[in-house]
Amino acid sequence: MLTERQKLILGAIVYQYTQTAHAVGSKKLQEQLNIKVSPATIRNEMAVLEEADLIRKLHTSAGRVPSVAGYRYYLDHLMISRSVSQSDIELLLTSLSGNFHEIDDFLDETAKRLSELTNCTALILKPPYVDLKISSFQLIPLEGRQLITVLVTNYGKVTSQTFKLPQGLHADSLTNMVTYINAQMVGRPVKEVLTMMNSGELPIQLTREIQSPAAFLQLFGEVLAQSIEEHVHVGGRLNVLELTENHFDDLTKARRLLELLDSPQALRHLARLSGSGISIKVGSEIGEDLLDSYSVLSRHFSIGQQDQGLIILVGPVRMPYAQNALILNIFGQALTQKMLDYV
Repeated sequence: MLTERQKLILGAIVYQYTQTAHAVGSKKLQEQLNIKVSPATIRNEMAVLEEADLIRKLHTSAGRVPSVAGYRYYLDHLMISRSVSQSDIELLLTSLSGNFHEIDDFLDETAKRLSELTNCTALILKPPYVDLKISSFQLIPLEGRQLITVLVTNYGKVTSQTFKLPQGLHADSLTNMVTYINAQMVGRPVKEVLTMMNSGELPIQLTREIQSPAAFLQLFGEVLAQSIEEHVHVGGRLNVLELTENHFDDLTKARRLLELLDSPQALRHLARLSGSGISIKVGSEIGEDLLDSYSVLSRHFSIGQQDQGLIILVGPVRMPYAQNALILNIFGQALTQKMLDYV
């Protein structure tokens, strides 16, 4: 159990080190703290904190820096972060008021802005589209025998893929198929139509109406699958390699780390959020060897009544936690409000 003075000293060490990246000595603490004690008394208190494994000594300095346990104690007991105001949210939304027709474009810009404000790598996963529905399906002729398929869903997401017509088949022959899909499938959930595709029900229905080429049916299925595929929106991708105290001389490890941050499944596992609020994990607490020298801050946001999306910040252990937690909270609440525009 720490005394109030020890808590004060630990909080000051965390603050000074996150601001300057320099080990903190007793003289500096005496100048900063509003307590009338000698440097010798402060050194005695620092010795207690070091014995408790809350601070540690660097070989290159007589001062002390926080340990992972020290950061954890600070986060759990000492960090003070102000509440988010509606004006904070409105200011952020104003700065993100571009004309974003697609939700993915908006989330790309949001991740970029979050990274710029925190100097961390920002990652956003939108909520899984439980009720994503087909709004329209189109074929657009290109040069030669190339076509592009365009699938639009009810959240404004556009998925497209090119298609080369087989020899002997003309684009006009696919008109009935497109007309049938728009007449029968618009308004249906994408997952339901995919199930119909995989079970053979939809191909059977289509062949009753028209002579449909198998290659086109396969393409339609691929576009449907892409429309519900999870995608990580990343801002400041290279920050994760530049801001850690460890240098990435091992290019294989750097590549593995970047691949990890591109995996929606891996990110949801790393965050493992329960309830509301922000989760902050430091170093080995994250449970991933590639991130042992990082901290991970994560927070949910939602689209209406849907499952929750996720915002993640990955940065160095030495970061301004209170400031970044506040920024993450502002972004989380702003996203929850903004997502209603896409419902």
